[in-house]
Amino acid sequence: MMKLLLALTTLVAAAHCFSVNPASGFPGDNNEPCYSTASNGKDGGICLQSDCCAGATYISNLCPHYQNNVKCCYSSNSCNTNVVACPDAQAVACEVLGMHERGQIHLKGEHFDPLGNNPYDGASSLSNIRDTCYGKHAKRSAYGNAPGGTVCLTAKMVTSLRDYARNYYNANGLAVEVNALAGSSHSATSWHYQGNTFDVGCTYPTDHCSALISWCRNQSPVEICYPGSTCGGHETWVHCAH
Repeated sequence: MMKLLLALTTLVAAAHCFSVNPASGFPGDNNEPCYSTASNGKDGGICLQSDCCAGATYISNLCPHYQNNVKCCYSSNSCNTNVVACPDAQAVACEVLGMHERGQIHLKGEHFDPLGNNPYDGASSLSNIRDTCYGKHAKRSAYGNAPGGTVCLTAKMVTSLRDYARNYYNANGLAVEVNALAGSSHSATSWHYQGNTFDVGCTYPTDHCSALISWCRNQSPVEICYPGSTCGGHETWVHCAH
C-alpha cells in the first residue's frame, strides 16, 4: 500500500510539474516575466512569435530568454489553431522548452528559407516544441515540398533530442542548435512530416558530428543523414529519423 501511495504521489507531482495552462503560460525554469505579468484580464501570457499572437495583444521585453520577435502574448496562437492534444510527448517537450529558456539547447525560432518567415508560419523547432508542451499538435510548413497541416511529435524523438542536448551541454557548457523538427521544407516524402525527426547542427558550436551520428545510430533510426553521407547535402547537420 505504501509503495502504491508513493507511486501515485509521484505521478501527481509529475502531472503538476508539467501541467500547462495556456491562459497563464508555461511555468518555465527561468521564470520569464511574461508568465506572471498580468494584462488583458489574464494572470500571465505566452512567449510567442509576434506574427502568431492573435490581435497583436502582446507586450515586448517580457520573454528575455527568447529571440527578439518573441513577445508576451495575451490572446491565442493564430499560427496553430489545432486543439487536438498530443499527450505522449507533452511532458518531455516541456522539459526541452525549459532547457531552451536556460540556454541548454537552442530551438531555432525561424526557418532558413524566407518563404516560411514572411510572414512566419508557426512551424519552427521552437514553435513545434512549445506547441507540444502546450498540449497541441506541432505545425508543418506549407511551402516548397512541405504538406502543411499538423502532426504529433513522437515521444521517442523528443526524448532522444532532450537527452543528447543535455549530455552535450553538461560536457561542453554549450547549447546544440535544433534546425528543424516537423516544419520547414524537405524532400516530398521526408520523415520530418511524420513528427519523428530532428535536424541538429553538428559543426557548431563545436564539431560534434561523430558523437551525434553515433547517438542517432544507437536510437535504431529509420533514417540517418549527415555530412558526407549518401543522402547528399546535410553538410553541417545530422538528420535523425527515429
